[in-house]
Amino acid sequence: MARKKVIAEPVLKDWVGVDNALRDIRECQHALTELGVDRDRRLDDIKSDYTQKATPLENRIKRLESDVKTFVDAHRAELTGKSRRLIFGTVGYRLSSKLILPPAKVADAIAALKAMGHSELLKITESLDREALKKQPEKLLDQIGAYVQERDTFYYDVQEPQPED
Repeated sequence: MARKKVIAEPVLKDWVGVDNALRDIRECQHALTELGVDRDRRLDDIKSDYTQKATPLENRIKRLESDVKTFVDAHRAELTGKSRRLIFGTVGYRLSSKLILPPAKVADAIAALKAMGHSELLKITESLDREALKKQPEKLLDQIGAYVQERDTFYYDVQEPQPED
C-alpha cells in the first residue's frame, strides 16, 4: 500500500476568521485578568486572616522562649555538660561562631587575599554575556564554536478596538 502524505488544512479560512480569533484571545485574556484579581483578593483575605490569628501565637512563643532562656541562664550550673534533656525537648548552650567583617572593608579583604595568593578563599562566578557575544564578528564566534541564529518568529498583538467618533 502506498503512503499518503497527510496535509493539514488551516482551521481558519480567511482574515475575518483570524480577526475573530484575535477577538476571542482578547476576551480570554480579560477573563484571566478578572480571575487573577479575584484570586489575589482571596489570597489577601487569607493572609490577613492568618496574620490576625498567628500574631498572638508568635508573641506567646517569643515570651515563652525568653522565659525559658532566663530560667536556664539562672540554673546553668544544673546542666549536664552543656545541655539538659527534658520530656518535651532539650535546653542548653552550643558553641557558635560568626565571621565579622565590616562591609566597608570587604573590598580591601578581597584585594589582600589576592595579593597573598589565597584565591581559594574567594568565590568567583563566571558567565557568558550573550548579548555582547551576539555583536561580535563571525570569526570570533567560529573560534569558540558559537553562531548567531536568526529566524522569523510568529507574533500577534491583541488591540482594544477604538470607538469611532
